[in-house]
Amino acid sequence: MEVVSRLLVLSPDSQYSPSYLARAASALENNVFIKQTCYGILLEGEKEDVNYVSSELKKIDPNRIFTKIRAFPLGDKRRCRANKGSARPGFYFLEKEIDLLPSIVKGLESPGDTKKIKLKNTKKITPEKFKEIMEKSI
Repeated sequence: MEVVSRLLVLSPDSQYSPSYLARAASALENNVFIKQTCYGILLEGEKEDVNYVSSELKKIDPNRIFTKIRAFPLGDKRRCRANKGSARPGFYFLEKEIDLLPSIVKGLESPGDTKKIKLKNTKKITPEKFKEIMEKSI
């Protein structure tokens, strides 16, 4: 039995809320501990159960629900902000990641022009010629 912790992070442009995700996870009848946060939900339990809940919830909004591994179990004293008096370690990094999610969603939903780019010069060069070009550019 391997216990894992995982974050499900909602993109800020999602039409769903963390409370909706928490309720949907609870409705799946599983042995996973669920904790709602301001950015999504935390899941903890046996690996198979957590994977099941994660995959089912991602079906709700596949391009706007992101999964992230959590290194420490929920309630771990080393990660609790109540013991430190400020934001928990890693929060500012997570906050920056959340700011980038709408851009990632945009890329997932509209990958752009998929036409192949034709290269002008397709001849291979020797390693010596490559070295010469690199030395000239320095």
